[in-house]
Amino acid sequence: MSFVNAHFISYATDLGYSQMVAAASFSLIGAASIIGAVVLGYLSDKHGRRQYLASSYALRGIGFTAVLLSMGVSFLGIPPLGIWPLLVGITFVGLSWNAVVGITAAYASDHFGVTNFGTIYGTMFAVMPLGSGLGASLGGILFDLRGSYDFAIWSNLVSLVVTTIVVMLVKDKPELVPKVN
Repeated sequence: MSFVNAHFISYATDLGYSQMVAAASFSLIGAASIIGAVVLGYLSDKHGRRQYLASSYALRGIGFTAVLLSMGVSFLGIPPLGIWPLLVGITFVGLSWNAVVGITAAYASDHFGVTNFGTIYGTMFAVMPLGSGLGASLGGILFDLRGSYDFAIWSNLVSLVVTTIVVMLVKDKPELVPKVN
């Protein structure tokens, strides 16, 4: 998400949109994040955390794919597709924005209990800003090297695919799987 936080406005203006359009597009993240956190959090409470955590990352990957398509993918012969993929993409990114925070916290609590939850959760969210800072920096470095955000977006897509797969491979404890009535 650090790529979006640090570079989205520049990305959108580089595509030729005004700063106002870029900022308004960025604001979609906030609205979508409220919906995503509530809906995906509710669903994870009802049906299990792992698949909704993976779904959150997959949603973000779909969003980044649409954001990439707004720019076009020259080596695949895909021309720039314009503002609509950008808006749809950033909305999908927003749906996952805060959902992963709540679901990750609940998943950690489910797996490790509440006795050491503060330490576990605190450590997780103390380490995450390191990755966030690195992601924002690398996005800028890649842009400076290439003159485009294409590699930065591709690297986000690759890491989201890997994360989604890893989360899906984690085995749930049998007592964590909700009973369907």
